[in-house]
Amino acid sequence: METNYTEQIKALEVVYSEIIEAIINKPETNDYEMSRIYFENVAARMNKWAALVNRVKADLENLVPAKDLTAENRPA
Repeated sequence: METNYTEQIKALEVVYSEIIEAIINKPETNDYEMSRIYFENVAARMNKWAALVNRVKADLENLVPAKDLTAENRPA
């Protein structure tokens, strides 16, 4: 039986792309105000990322686990 994880993969791709975007857009300057604004925005987005990752984790935990694939008629 094959399980379809497309929803979870899409949600994790959103988180991944936003994290990469935040890393790329990190200010290079020593400007305190730009750095403060950047870190405030990233902190707010981190709350969103954590909530999304927790939702994906809960979705995956609620999936029906795969059946035991071991043989029922083991040799004596």
